[in-house]
Amino acid sequence: MTIRLFGCVCGQYHSPAKALGMFGDRATVPLPFYVIEHPQGVALFDCGLHADIGNPDDPYTQGLRAHDIDVTVSPEDTLTRHLERLDIDPGRVRWVVLSHLHFDHAGGLHQVPNATIVVQRREWEAGFDREVSAEHHLPRRFFDLGHQVKQIEGEHDLFGDGSVTCIPTFGHTPGHQSMRVRSELGDHILLGDACNNCQIAESRHFPYESDPRRPEVNRSLDAVLSRADPATVLVYGHDPEQWGDVAILPNARN
Repeated sequence: MTIRLFGCVCGQYHSPAKALGMFGDRATVPLPFYVIEHPQGVALFDCGLHADIGNPDDPYTQGLRAHDIDVTVSPEDTLTRHLERLDIDPGRVRWVVLSHLHFDHAGGLHQVPNATIVVQRREWEAGFDREVSAEHHLPRRFFDLGHQVKQIEGEHDLFGDGSVTCIPTFGHTPGHQSMRVRSELGDHILLGDACNNCQIAESRHFPYESDPRRPEVNRSLDAVLSRADPATVLVYGHDPEQWGDVAILPNARN
């Protein structure tokens, strides 16, 4: 049974470095999503940006810029273009597992209309609670599109064979989850925003030390990192070093 894992970058995020747990004034980080080919079908872990993000006239883009945040994205960076380069029809994507409902992780859902969303129940419920969604910046514009939704609670074996496992890592948002993938490339844990980069994993210099969610983020990170074997590759949510000249995961077929 062949299981393949690809990593695709759908754009770049620019913000004050502190907001990403990084040192310095400004930081630019990649926005990745992941493609898993399994004999039972194609699954995505996250799905990148909405095709309109980056357009200066888009209301959400304008809101980001008002908070000193920007995104750069080209037509070649969209979810659809990445899938086409992999010879995958977006209409045949079976599952989209969402780490959480932020715009840069759930925004591409409109490009995979036939997929079933797999999301932690508490994250989905947070997205429809006016106060909680506002606090955590979970805009329904990007995820409430009429897809079938499979709400899970806790750990979940996506294909029933142990190859792809959803791992709850609550804290960044109420129902954030990470994913473990055992493929022909080896054993990978896709951390999502449970940890933005290796620097944070080592230093625990989390964004905004006074954030009341920090202890929960720390506990979740400890728990997921404890699952790693010596050969496990940790893929962080937005680590520039992992997507430089030599990307940590392939984005094309050999």
